[in-house]
Amino acid sequence: MTGINYKNYSPEEDRIYETAISRIREGLKGGLSFSEACSIMDVNDPELRRFIEDDALKIMIAELHYGKGTPLKDLSKMLRVSYKAVHEANLEMLEDVGITAAEIYKKNNFDGAAGNA
Repeated sequence: MTGINYKNYSPEEDRIYETAISRIREGLKGGLSFSEACSIMDVNDPELRRFIEDDALKIMIAELHYGKGTPLKDLSKMLRVSYKAVHEANLEMLEDVGITAAEIYKKNNFDGAAGNA
């Protein structure tokens, strides 16, 4: 696993995040490319903006690829994002899921037992 750092966002940043994700979704539904949809969000903080863009792509992958079975190559074409970017975002998302699952397991199994012991 790579060294992923998670940040806790303020309530204001959470509000900005939710608004931005909604605007991206609206843009995509309106026929914009992923990049065009991201350009319409009103986020001034470059770090938060980067996080939202990364997260929005992962959300689209989760919904369309895992939820609806759209192949990643087709998803790439739909969003007008390079296949490489979609593939890398998918791998990052799967790594995030693995980290979260491990954290939940550790929290719920504090005795340290792991695997098929």
